[in-house]
Amino acid sequence: MAKCEAQNRPKGSPKLFVFGDSYLDTGNWPQNVRGPWKEPFGITFPGKPNGRASDGRVLTDHIASFLGIESPTPYQLRNTSKNTQQGLNFALGGSGVFPAWQNDSLTVQTDQFEQLLKENVYSRQFDLEYSSSVALVSSGPNDYSFYSAAKKGSKDGLPAFTEGLVNQLAADLQRINRLGVKKVVVATLPVIGCLPLHTIPPNSYQNCDEESNKNARIHNQLLLKAVEKLNTDDGNRSTFVVLDLYNAMVSAIDQFRKGAATEYKNPLQPCCSKNVEFICSAEGICPNPKSSFFFDLAHPSDNGWNAIFSFLQCSLNKDLRV
Repeated sequence: MAKCEAQNRPKGSPKLFVFGDSYLDTGNWPQNVRGPWKEPFGITFPGKPNGRASDGRVLTDHIASFLGIESPTPYQLRNTSKNTQQGLNFALGGSGVFPAWQNDSLTVQTDQFEQLLKENVYSRQFDLEYSSSVALVSSGPNDYSFYSAAKKGSKDGLPAFTEGLVNQLAADLQRINRLGVKKVVVATLPVIGCLPLHTIPPNSYQNCDEESNKNARIHNQLLLKAVEKLNTDDGNRSTFVVLDLYNAMVSAIDQFRKGAATEYKNPLQPCCSKNVEFICSAEGICPNPKSSFFFDLAHPSDNGWNAIFSFLQCSLNKDLRV
């Protein structure tokens, strides 16, 4: 996968509406519980916890910057923010296409968006249809981890579960578009088997779990077909766009392996070595988070997201003409 520099940004001032999980959540996680509002999150940027599951920026921040706007305000903070006119972020860490680790789902988040339209917080005509409106969606990994936990690791029924999941995801994408958003960008599953969660000792962060990666690729192939159908049903327009997060992560990890002149020569080893209930503890943080690729068991670091995004820019330059 080729790296790209940012090219001419979309004209005007687009609005960005964000739906999904912790790869996109910029502050909807509850502030009074353990997680991204507590140390050591945000240690690289902005230097303190700010609701992102990383030491710095997450995918939403990069997409917003590409569009030439600030990261949209988290839905839970909308009443305390003056800036909701560049869009809103409904994504919540731990959520899935279906209700997973959170009592929240893509459908619930889309309901929240629809309610704001009913309340005229946004005008469908002027804010969505007449302006450059973009939806960014990334959801699914939590559905699979929740399914695996419920099935105690058994793969029985996984093909049917994957098919149902992708069908529901496609229905949610179509609904977001029908509510008035002009361009809908959906991320593939990441390279799940390479997340530290799947490479922890005794594997000692060396080898990716190929079974998990194979399952992710099957999901992604079904998603590509579903998006092709949505575009065909839409009159062969390019309303729906797939963001190939899987291959961008593979390329970024390979690049890291080949060129890492840091103490973190192994990209699969996370910065955070101590986790309590899968959430990073401050006493387990590495000396230099900026040099790691993964921050904790499931999330890229600020450095990792920078590398991943450099491999996503080519397709964005081509597909995100809003």
